[in-house]
Amino acid sequence: MTEFLDSLNFLWELFKRDLKKKYYKSVLGVLWTLLNPLLMMLVMTLIFSTLFRRSIEHYPVYYLCAYILLNFNNVATSQALGCLPANGDLLRKIHVPAYLFCLSTVAVNGFTLVLSLAPLLVVALFSGLPLTPWLLLVPFPLLYVLLFTTGLSLLLSTVGVFFRDMTYLYGIITTVWTYLTPMFYPLSIVPERFRFLWELNPLYHYVEILRDLVLYQVMPASRTLLIATGYSLLFLGLGVWVFRRYQDRFYVHL
Repeated sequence: MTEFLDSLNFLWELFKRDLKKKYYKSVLGVLWTLLNPLLMMLVMTLIFSTLFRRSIEHYPVYYLCAYILLNFNNVATSQALGCLPANGDLLRKIHVPAYLFCLSTVAVNGFTLVLSLAPLLVVALFSGLPLTPWLLLVPFPLLYVLLFTTGLSLLLSTVGVFFRDMTYLYGIITTVWTYLTPMFYPLSIVPERFRFLWELNPLYHYVEILRDLVLYQVMPASRTLLIATGYSLLFLGLGVWVFRRYQDRFYVHL
């Protein structure tokens, strides 16, 4: 903990560097963070809202609740996979904790995630959904997915040091992961005997919590909250443990 606190200034500099790199030469800059989910929502709504109009009310909100969480996790973990090799020269020159580069990657994408709430709330209002006290609990699903993604990013950044080909394989994994999360379709179309696969998906539970608060305006089920908490803490602990176990070997491979 002392090491982490002593490195906060360096982490802040990494965050600013990675944030500038994210929007480097982008004409719209941060504004693209707001437009991207809206454009994706328009495309998916045009394609799927007619198909599922009877089973999914307020389809744009339904879609956005899943999209902003999945996009955050997929982008952050994909970037974390190669963050240590990409900063190998800097790691060899400056004696700083290697995990700071992973945390900076997650933090920059977490900033994008928070900004993405604005389009979600605007679309919810235009869809006729009222502002309710349940919206005050929206930070909780964000915290769940942030902890989960941080743990998974630490795990993947470790793997990325030793297995560089994992970058290509992980792209396939995130694609399958996206289809195993009911983002643009209702879970009801999945046969009952296969639904356990969706139950094993942590992101499914995070999405359900966000939809309960924003779309359905109810308190999420205690079972869902318990599973979400378990997944977040499990992956965070696993990521920290694996990273600490192998970090001394990083410099040989970077």
